Amino acid sequence: MERSAKQRTMFILPAGQSAAPERAATSNLPAYLTPLIGREQEVQAVCALLQRQEVRLLTLTGSGGVGKTRLGVHIATEVLNDFADGVSFVSLAPISDPDLVIPTIAKSLDLTVGDAPLEHLKTSLQEKQLLLLLDNFEQVGAAAPLVVELLGSCPQVKALVTSRMVLRVQGEYDFSVQPLPLPDLTQLPGIETLPSYAAIALFLQRALAITSDFQLTSTNAPTIAEICTRLDGLPLAIELAAARPTCSHLKLCWHDWSIDWPP
Repeated sequence: MERSAKQRTMFILPAGQSAAPERAATSNLPAYLTPLIGREQEVQAVCALLQRQEVRLLTLTGSGGVGKTRLGVHIATEVLNDFADGVSFVSLAPISDPDLVIPTIAKSLDLTVGDAPLEHLKTSLQEKQLLLLLDNFEQVGAAAPLVVELLGSCPQVKALVTSRMVLRVQGEYDFSVQPLPLPDLTQLPGIETLPSYAAIALFLQRALAITSDFQLTSTNAPTIAEICTRLDGLPLAIELAAARPTCSHLKLCWHDWSIDWPP
């Protein structure tokens, strides 16, 4: 029986479309259950830097708890499709020996590098278009020249590094990650405007996750603003603080928290 016209055209691809789908870029990036707050400008700026051909090594620097890892993961997710071979997240937190950095990078890529890890890694990545996200580099800073050497042999590989300090190597671009914006305690805005400050918004997000009926009120707003300010707008510290207070005992819990965690 002859197929209808509708049946015959069901199997025809649109003009110019290939039958084989394009390979999707892959990554092993950690997933977060909450949105990134207050980093829109930083994300835009760093993504623009990574898209520049001459930027091969970019370091996100900042104090502990400022949110470098979270920002780096978000940025890597944004630029994932710019790298045909994807993004590899390399956690350096478990190691302190600089000699283990190259083997740890190889392990994240499921590569076996043998007795000459750097040379094997150069060979394996020479034709790859890849972004390496090297997290917590400050404790293995002596390995920075090895990363530079790797990038020098692999022209389409880039490295986005998080570190408490700059690497001080050739070709490095430094992007300083600052704490979240804070309100002026001497001229505190109204509760309608206060959540526009990223530090306050983060506190509210985490407090609501712990206590579903938590609300920002004219009564608790000064205390929340004081908490975030005394914590210098550091996201990690704010998240820890927001997990402590309850809706009805915010003042008391802040007093207890400030004793346990001196600012």
